[in-house]
Amino acid sequence: MKIIGHWSYQFLLKNLWNDFIKKMNREIEIKWERIKKFLKENNLNGVLLNKVANFAWFTGGKSNFVSLHTEIGASSLLITNKKIYFISNNIEFPRMIKEEIGNFNFENISFPWYQDKMKAVVKKIAGDKVGSDKPDREFIPVSIENLHFPLLEEEIKRYKQLGKESSTIMTEICKNIRQGDKEIEIAGKLSKRLWELKIIPVVILIAGDERIKNFRHPLPTSKKIKKHVMVVLCAKRDGLIVSLTRIVHFGKIPKNLKNKHFAVCKVDACFINETIPGKKIGEVFGNALEIYKETGYKNEWKLHHQGGLTGYLTRYYKGYKNLNIIIEENQAFAWNPSITGTKSEDTIITTKIGSEIISEDKNWPMIEIKYKNKTVLRPDILQM
Repeated sequence: MKIIGHWSYQFLLKNLWNDFIKKMNREIEIKWERIKKFLKENNLNGVLLNKVANFAWFTGGKSNFVSLHTEIGASSLLITNKKIYFISNNIEFPRMIKEEIGNFNFENISFPWYQDKMKAVVKKIAGDKVGSDKPDREFIPVSIENLHFPLLEEEIKRYKQLGKESSTIMTEICKNIRQGDKEIEIAGKLSKRLWELKIIPVVILIAGDERIKNFRHPLPTSKKIKKHVMVVLCAKRDGLIVSLTRIVHFGKIPKNLKNKHFAVCKVDACFINETIPGKKIGEVFGNALEIYKETGYKNEWKLHHQGGLTGYLTRYYKGYKNLNIIIEENQAFAWNPSITGTKSEDTIITTKIGSEIISEDKNWPMIEIKYKNKTVLRPDILQM
């Protein structure tokens, strides 16, 4: 075995880090070009990014938040045609520079927390024609979420890794659920495993037994599991969010539940197969409604939304029949059809030839669904 000396090892680490920064800068440069085009089209001198989702998108997954329960971060980016400025109060500034964006070629500006100088700094740099992604009387309200797509190669790589790790953890936790466990205990175990991999549980819904039938958005309670439990997860890392749902049943699965679950998986297979670049969302949605009808559950879609475009937000919009938005390559979707008592959900990325599921785990029992001469694997109910 060849032994690498101390200095050679340090040199190797430095080169690996430099390669990482170059790739990150490439990502930022591409997104900066999108912003520049946006500025030109909207006759703006600059745009101020305050939202957590937009900050993460532009920086390749960096965080500007302190509180998890917020849409607006504690630090901002001002992006102009010529420069990128990082602006923060003196509380956040040291950590942000050392742990988040210090290696980027931004101009960094700090001001005392007790002096709200953000507006003055921005106006001095870019004047009055500045857009802002949060409501603010001093600036022009803008929305840049449509610039998040198409996802770049680097983003897709991070997204797939997140999907793989999240689904693996979901399988691990679900296989260790026992009758008598409380919903909140399952939520706690799931959260712990996710945080160990720097994955933030944005949404955890857990329902046992009759709560699955009664509520579409069941927040975890102290109720104990008897026979049946559904676990729903939206997990975030590097700003990207993956969504998935799994169901566990103790003992023999009732025939009625089996039929419902097969039906909802068939609807999901339709959503996944029909989500192809060039198609309209409304067309995909209409095809799924036909499967609901074909399987004998034609009105179930009315009881809960069916999901939609995802990425740096849990959903950018929810699909419906008259939505004429055209699907593009390298977008992410999380469809979540449900039939009372069951549900099917995973995250997909659109490709030239169809959709790739990024949140499935082959260690989970799967159902083979035939749809238009294609076979789609969907998660079955795990029988314990």
